[in-house]
Amino acid sequence: MQDEKLKEDSEGLIERAEILRRWQVENKILLDIGAGPLAIIAARDFNCMVTNIDISEDALEEAKRDAEKEGVREKIIFQKGDATTLRYPSRSFDVVISYGVLHHIEPERRRKCIREMWQVAKEKVIVIELTPEGFEKLHSGSNFKPVDLEWLERELNSFGKVGKYLGTLMTVYTLSC
Repeated sequence: MQDEKLKEDSEGLIERAEILRRWQVENKILLDIGAGPLAIIAARDFNCMVTNIDISEDALEEAKRDAEKEGVREKIIFQKGDATTLRYPSRSFDVVISYGVLHHIEPERRRKCIREMWQVAKEKVIVIELTPEGFEKLHSGSNFKPVDLEWLERELNSFGKVGKYLGTLMTVYTLSC
């Protein structure tokens, strides 16, 4: 299974459903960090109960409207929150996922974000982040700072066993809790 190539969209980003399928995120209690389509896909196609957090009220409102359209609003809790200061008890979620979020967080706060994700996860933490090529393609003119993927892997390894999948423009890290 590890050698199986994951489907990517037309931009070269790994499809969210592929991540959920590959790492068996089905019938789980899930924390999805960053508003986006992953929460809807997890609720609709993988029967997950999802808490979706974001620091942006606008992003959360848009995600709520999308969830309503997809008929999964009752399976997703939307909360304004900062991934570097999660306010949930330890081991509250089966799985915590961060899809392309770390580069939106200031570099000096990324370690805290990883620690927080690990703290609230029971089974695993899945971090999907852009490779240098992916960052250049999608955010070259932005104020965001790319994530040093070697640092990220070392940081995750400090908490436990880490798996790694290399896509075209993204890398998936899975930390077993």
